[in-house]
Amino acid sequence: MILTDDAFSDQRWACQNGRATLGDVIYRYITSDQFSPDCLLDCLDLSSEYQALEIANRVEASIYVWRRRGGAAKPASRAGAKSSWGIVKDMIMDTEKRDLLAERAEGLLISLKQRFPGLTQTSLDMSKIQYNKVRRVMF
Repeated sequence: MILTDDAFSDQRWACQNGRATLGDVIYRYITSDQFSPDCLLDCLDLSSEYQALEIANRVEASIYVWRRRGGAAKPASRAGAKSSWGIVKDMIMDTEKRDLLAERAEGLLISLKQRFPGLTQTSLDMSKIQYNKVRRVMF
């Protein structure tokens, strides 16, 4: 059975934004024009498995937030200030930026897991598994 993000619904992930989840340092590196997952990992303190897991949790949570917000509507306050075409252009640019950031974060997570092949499951993975088990018992 394949677990998907659609099957997972947890309010603590939905209320955050990707930037806040990652933290300023990692976010600045991911948004950089010269982004390299390996260079970023070289700059981070990964001296213990706990620290590596903490980074993996933050990166995975930001991926989840960026992927889930792809279809989210923009606040109504922006609608009055711009033409409908301006709003559409902003939504397209926002979606493209979120997709790019999610792809970069996924690359970072893959590099991190390659450096730490024995890394335990992330919090999001454990929540998906727990949610699936509860769901399976109900049916």
